[in-house]
Amino acid sequence: AVLPPPPSAGKRSRGWWPGELARWRLAEELAALEWPRNNGAPVRFALCTDGRLAAIGYELPAEPDRKGIVRHLLPRITIGTAASGHSRRHALTVNATTTLLATSWKGVATVLLANPDQPLVVAAATDGPPWKRRLNVPAVAASRRLAALPRLSANVPPFPEHLADDALADTAPGPVWAVAPASVRTPGLGRGHGMEFFRRIEEAIDTRCEKYSHRSPVFIEVPGIKVPPTESGSRVSGPIPLERIPAALDAAGVGTLLVPVLWSTDEVRARVKAAIAAQWGPGEDWKAVEGVAEPAVGGRIEVVFLHDKASALGHGPRTSAERERDLAQMLAPHTREDTLVAAICETDWDPERWYPSVEAREKAEAEDGKWPSKQALARLAATSQYIKQAPPPVPTHTREGKPYNEKYRAKKVASRQSGLDNSTANVLREILSGVGATDHRLGAAFGKLPLENWWHIGIHVRRHAQRRTPGKRRTTEPAPITATLTAMRPTGGKDAPWQVWAYSPQAGQWQPHSPATTALHAADLAWDVSGYRAAADETPQARAAADIVEQALITTRTQLPTPAPAVLYVDGDAAEYIWAGLTDEALGQDPPPGMPRPASWLPGHSLPRAQRPLATVRVIGDLERIGRPTGAHMRTSDGTWRATNTTNSLFQLATDDGAVTYPDLLLVNVPRTWSASPAGRFGKDETRFDSSSQSKNGYAHTATRFTVIAQSPNADCDLIGAVAAVLTNQGITSDVRQSTPTPLHLARRMDSTHPYYRRTTESAENAADAAEDAEDGNTAQEETTSL
Repeated sequence: AVLPPPPSAGKRSRGWWPGELARWRLAEELAALEWPRNNGAPVRFALCTDGRLAAIGYELPAEPDRKGIVRHLLPRITIGTAASGHSRRHALTVNATTTLLATSWKGVATVLLANPDQPLVVAAATDGPPWKRRLNVPAVAASRRLAALPRLSANVPPFPEHLADDALADTAPGPVWAVAPASVRTPGLGRGHGMEFFRRIEEAIDTRCEKYSHRSPVFIEVPGIKVPPTESGSRVSGPIPLERIPAALDAAGVGTLLVPVLWSTDEVRARVKAAIAAQWGPGEDWKAVEGVAEPAVGGRIEVVFLHDKASALGHGPRTSAERERDLAQMLAPHTREDTLVAAICETDWDPERWYPSVEAREKAEAEDGKWPSKQALARLAATSQYIKQAPPPVPTHTREGKPYNEKYRAKKVASRQSGLDNSTANVLREILSGVGATDHRLGAAFGKLPLENWWHIGIHVRRHAQRRTPGKRRTTEPAPITATLTAMRPTGGKDAPWQVWAYSPQAGQWQPHSPATTALHAADLAWDVSGYRAAADETPQARAAADIVEQALITTRTQLPTPAPAVLYVDGDAAEYIWAGLTDEALGQDPPPGMPRPASWLPGHSLPRAQRPLATVRVIGDLERIGRPTGAHMRTSDGTWRATNTTNSLFQLATDDGAVTYPDLLLVNVPRTWSASPAGRFGKDETRFDSSSQSKNGYAHTATRFTVIAQSPNADCDLIGAVAAVLTNQGITSDVRQSTPTPLHLARRMDSTHPYYRRTTESAENAADAAEDAEDGNTAQEETTSL
């Protein structure tokens, strides 16, 4: 089917009828199948009114916990509308999850009700405050009526004006399955089905669903590109080598870096001292004298240990302004105009963050010293990294008083020490990356690919949780946004460091990474959008984001160090509502006549044609939109094809015959826990239905998809897509493959490391709960009863 025309403004449109019909048809066919097991009776999945399939009657029990409670997992299959990219076909994704069932009503938002005389399971919502949930009776009644209607087919039937008397079953609903909130965590209970279950789904569709048989998109391995997830000739891991730090600081525009270590306990001080001695080479006779700035890295870094006697970092009700005064007094004797400050700060270790009441949790969060002190340091133009105190020592006896096995305890002690050493070493790496210092690793990762003199610009936009005013039931104020951009480019060849600049509307200009970050962290993270006038079907957030990004791209030619062509990277899931040209329906098309502004089509589209970016890379990592790869056919050195179940390679979308490729690439990931596990890891050869233990996690492939949208006739889209994969595989802040390209990763990190980032994010579950609390006016907590 040909996709419908694109929308007039940037709103994601994934629910077109052809895709919806295909989704329901596939769900009906899968519900009619029996799934064989290695041992035991076959399993059937029942179709629910929300379009999912659930293994009703085949719940998987876990071992009883310490309180004797038995938890159950409900296997479910979800069919979603996928991102089709440059392919003009509609696409579906099939994902499987194991859903934890609730043992009490608290926080339950969804319930499943079996209808004895109807083929569908009713998925109904609940209402009421989170501690006193109740079934939404009208929603259940409506769902049961819809369950009696014929399902959607190729010819969409009109919705009946009057329902027959027998449309609603006279029988009472059957058993109830309550879905546990996403925030519930149960130690010792695994999640996920594992790769084998996804392979069985694929086999069932190919052999038993005629309409969908062998209709998977064709992705061909990209030859000549190495994207190894571990260290190799084309991937650099570990901290920046000592001899390369001066060049990295030069590229970041840093003359001398002052690193004050603000400590409270001797253990943290000793651990940081050892890590600095190992990475920054201050010399064998380094004493780390208290209050004395001592040189490291040939004098490019100065380290000073300062005991936090005023408790400027400690927990308590002190304000950020009060902490700022104490911190300014501590740092004043050691700062100079030509010195950039990046502080290492000690924070309390809290292994089990549990509070007896909501009030206690809110009080602890309000008095957490990390966030106000981090903002206080940002106001002093200092970046900061926090290092946690050591956890309690490994116990010698169990809770029941029995001594631990010596080999088991020795392994736990070694693991604890290794974790402390690694976290301390990573703090020093984050200190350098936080000021925009990176070495040659990004250039070296290109391997045989040409290293072009491009600016790689990551664009991050996030809509905040809706603000609520106490005492008001509803608010008409639009939710604010955060918008951050980072620009990176090589300063020379593949052996040279890269420079990093950043932009935020709070700063209003492009700056080197460190001052841009502190300017954002010192200000309010929320950017008010009430002054932006939306046109057509735009939202104020989309208008504000498009204007902010457009202004930033206009100023790149005058504010960045060197004018050069640019490649943009955006998160498709977060940005498709902003720019209409990012949607599948609009790929490869020109803006429609009704577009209110060029800036609403693609970022940079309002610039003169010669100054526009080369291309925009849409990055999608949501498995509901790209699906899970189940394996691959890879060409061996002798020219033959070999089937493999696991791969970390890069693939490109092609036509069915493989003759034509699209600038649409898929970077496949094998989870680290899967790679590190022994050969008998769970999910490799058996599904969760066949497992004798439910305590293990079943791991499966993930992926990141890059869709290249050309904005210049000179754009080499295949090369740009390969570069996006390289910049995802090679990070600068960790040794593992990232989920997004480095420019987008750094732009997102500017937001997520803000002192009060967590106050602006909110899960859908919590948002709904808060809205119900405000409407009910009930804040008393009551005891919940078991189901």
